[in-house]
Amino acid sequence: MRFGVLYDLRNPARPDWHRPWSQFYSGAFEHMQEMENVGFDAVSLSEHHGDPDGYNPGLPVTLTAAAHHTSRIRIGTNIIQVPFYHPVLLAEQLAVIDILSGGRLDVGLGQVGPTFNMEFPMLGVNPKFRPSLLDEGIDIMRRCWSSDEPFSYHGKRWHLDEVWINPKPMQKPLPVWVVAAFSAAAMDRVAKRGLNVGGLGGFFQGLTGGQTWQKWLAGWREACVRNGRQPNYAKIHTFGTCYITDDPERAWAKHREGIFEHFHYRRGDVHPYSSLLMDVPPAKPEDIPNWERIFQTPDQAITELRTTYEEGGPDELHLMATRHGMTWEESAGYLRNFAEKVIPAVRDL
Repeated sequence: MRFGVLYDLRNPARPDWHRPWSQFYSGAFEHMQEMENVGFDAVSLSEHHGDPDGYNPGLPVTLTAAAHHTSRIRIGTNIIQVPFYHPVLLAEQLAVIDILSGGRLDVGLGQVGPTFNMEFPMLGVNPKFRPSLLDEGIDIMRRCWSSDEPFSYHGKRWHLDEVWINPKPMQKPLPVWVVAAFSAAAMDRVAKRGLNVGGLGGFFQGLTGGQTWQKWLAGWREACVRNGRQPNYAKIHTFGTCYITDDPERAWAKHREGIFEHFHYRRGDVHPYSSLLMDVPPAKPEDIPNWERIFQTPDQAITELRTTYEEGGPDELHLMATRHGMTWEESAGYLRNFAEKVIPAVRDL
């Protein structure tokens, strides 16, 4: 199994947690360099828009900076919100980033979850079109990267003629995976195209997801068979939250307020992570599902990984880089512990 670190680059507005933006971004890229040095295989970046915490709205820019600040580690998107982009322009940008990185780019794509519907009006996009915008965006970008001749495309959302991009990505083909975490329709979209997949793992509330992961894996394998694929044809990506320390209780006491702020976070009347967690945001930190697994000892993490993934696990698992109130230095310490004390014991999964 490969391991990475996922950055949402949220810089909370609360005065005692907020850092000047230039300092915040500098710290993030130094953190990525440290993750490369301690032995992680990849870093990935997410995005959202119009966010009070500045949820990495400039993903192609920060991805380019990540490529510049690293040399070995793979870089990726986790995920690009495809409905907000023109697919040809996005295909061009990603091709250039792949070249600038020396062929280290992994492309994770998604359609924007319903809990982020508030982003659509500010960008002038109809949220009802999200599935077709994702479907057509995937198909157009893949043709942009592979076609040696101009092509035309006419679908529900895009009508394009004489499409051709140059330069093409260094990697042939450019590695692409598509998130399919919650529905059979999403799984069918990915399996039908024979793409790699982003699955439902620990996400924001734990390391692996336990039985939730196992249920997702069974559903994914059914989707593969339903679409004429071998159940294990795809590489699976997922992410979770876990910080490794010899004293989880002390770490929880130190960071519980910031983690609670993250989970209690709202935009208007919408709790963005309700579909992952609960119908009502937690009233106190200890109401967060699996809160006691956010900080673990090395042995606890090794046991959870081996137990959950005994019948099959992801090919790549990314851990959240930091949470509200946690400094880059503190995060680096926890993740360094994971790299040095956990990864060597579970590489064979």
